[in-house]
Amino acid sequence: MRHGVFAVTMAAAVAALTGGAARAQTLNLYGNPGLLDLPTAETLPDGEVTATYGQIQHSQRSSIGFQLLPRVYGTIRLSEIQDVPGGPSVSARGFDLRFQLLEEDGLLPGVALGLRDFLGDGPYGAEYLVASKTVIPGLTLTGGIGWGRLGGEASLGKPFGDRGAVTDPTGQLQFDRYFQGDAAVFGGVAWDTPIDGLRLMAEYSPDSYDAEEAGGFDRASPFNIGAAYSPNDHVQLSAAWMYGSAFGFQVSFSGNPNDPLAPQDLGTGPAPVRARAADAPMGTAWADNPDSQRQLLAALSEVLAADGIGIDEARITGTSIDLYLVNTRIQRRAKAIGRVTRVLALAMPPSVETFNITLLNDGLPVTTAQIRRSDVEAQVDRPGAALDSWQSTRLTDARAQIAGEGVYRRPIAPRFSWGIGPTIPINLLDVDDGFKPDVQINATATYQFSRGLSVSGELSSFVIGTEQKTVSTSTSPLPHVRSDSDLYYSGRDIDIERLTADYVFKIAPNLYGRTSAGILERMFSGVSTEVLWAPVDADLALGGEVNYVRQRDIDDPFELQDYDVVTGHASVYWDTGWNGVEAQLDAGRYLAGDWGATLSLSRRFANGWEVRAYATGTDVSFEDFGEGSFAKGVEMTIPLRWGAPFETKSEVRAELIPTESDGGARLDVQGRLYGRVRDLDRASLRDGWSAFWQ
Repeated sequence: MRHGVFAVTMAAAVAALTGGAARAQTLNLYGNPGLLDLPTAETLPDGEVTATYGQIQHSQRSSIGFQLLPRVYGTIRLSEIQDVPGGPSVSARGFDLRFQLLEEDGLLPGVALGLRDFLGDGPYGAEYLVASKTVIPGLTLTGGIGWGRLGGEASLGKPFGDRGAVTDPTGQLQFDRYFQGDAAVFGGVAWDTPIDGLRLMAEYSPDSYDAEEAGGFDRASPFNIGAAYSPNDHVQLSAAWMYGSAFGFQVSFSGNPNDPLAPQDLGTGPAPVRARAADAPMGTAWADNPDSQRQLLAALSEVLAADGIGIDEARITGTSIDLYLVNTRIQRRAKAIGRVTRVLALAMPPSVETFNITLLNDGLPVTTAQIRRSDVEAQVDRPGAALDSWQSTRLTDARAQIAGEGVYRRPIAPRFSWGIGPTIPINLLDVDDGFKPDVQINATATYQFSRGLSVSGELSSFVIGTEQKTVSTSTSPLPHVRSDSDLYYSGRDIDIERLTADYVFKIAPNLYGRTSAGILERMFSGVSTEVLWAPVDADLALGGEVNYVRQRDIDDPFELQDYDVVTGHASVYWDTGWNGVEAQLDAGRYLAGDWGATLSLSRRFANGWEVRAYATGTDVSFEDFGEGSFAKGVEMTIPLRWGAPFETKSEVRAELIPTESDGGARLDVQGRLYGRVRDLDRASLRDGWSAFWQ
């Protein structure tokens, strides 16, 4: 039950950190929208994140789900069937996808198509087509056709032919099995009672529960009855009498990136905008006085510092001001630009009409926002101001530094910064250890010598999880570039994750460079170089990276082993412009010397939430690759500002990863260029521009 307990713990943390709309529908025991054991065609709000733990007699199921797109829902699940006679418990991971074909509308029902355990030979493999219809307020009927587990009673025969045999149980697509073999009908009813949050359900399931019957489960009836109660918008408790012989229960948690837990307008309000008087003096002689400029910059620096914004470079003329700024606190970059704009509109002499504002990201100037003062004066506090200001703002690729005479540059003094935050690597996909309850605290520190040049380090310590790891030496035929990773954490309270000297710079207005040297990650030290072409107004970016590394010693963090390798990738980044979806393709050589490619798909929300899924295939055979046949995983980034009543740029990362294999393992370099640049590109600023006036 260890993985179930941790699932509940993690889900509670998700619920505590998230906000979300109440949902009328329930999650079934597989973590999908459904009744008790069966699916429905009801939908969750776009972006909804869910976590569940449920049990029927000896079967436990834990899941994490996400409404990937308005019509696509995905689930990752770990299942365990305990007390199998003559052997240990049977554990399996599962991946589900569900597609909403039709939304309920008038007389039309909602219709969904689903694939359950569609990779490999999961014990719950099934496919279904299901329809749901609210016949009267609060009463919903569901009916469908199922294959695989849901075709157990074969009431419809084999409408599309025989189901293919399992040719590879290690996590590959097997198209000759989907919607094949025995098919059966299923159905159910749900009633939302007058008691707030209480739903009653009954269903007819053709699932024969053959795998569970081998462990003593008695399927005495195809009927299930139960109830679900939601005390609030984020928690749901379910209980049921299942198949005429067993009690089942589930606890479910939900939250939504689109609904912040903490109000986003708390704290110090923005400066007021006062339009210049029609007879305001427009003379520019003041700009020729160095003392006037120094006094003006000093006053600006003091006001902006209250919002955690510092002036790195500045140039003032009689009609314009150019600013290169360091934003240390405000999470939404558009809000930072808006705060600066308001201050300039209030404080600058009347003759200054053009504001050129550039935010630096880790020393890199990315995008310059050119804003006309007269536009700001006309738009403030008016309906549609956010859209109007976005349309009137001109974005260009920032230069490496402000050009021209009379540029103020902040004296470069070494600057020290530090931070502490959690990383949550959830090994949801390891069938041996189940949910590994890992919570890792990372302490970071950076010493910046000049813009772009710094030394940084990171220490980590597991506060939960090290004592529960199964640590063993890998038997992989490939170089052990990842499969021995647990050995690097075994026996130490604190680990050196990285210690590097880094230099990031602009080669041209839309061309960036990075060089890093030192302890690059937990298992490798060496040198890493990278270039990135990323025009601010383009949806496409191109990058290249080359690394030479040697494997670190397991016992001494500063010693090296003999294994070394040259790795590198060519990368294509594409912002689709659709629902915040981004695609990334990396092709090249991996740490074990294998060649291949990684495809990543991510969805970013305007407030900084991001969910990313990736899969890697290389020229290593499936037999040598190890568990799972190819590298895959899911990562989630949650901005703390979304759940905290104060401004912060800190984030929490959760990683849902499989057992780490040596094939398809990429060097884990921190601070790659695209991650630095995209936070300030046109798409990111556009999506978050509603915060400009906050």
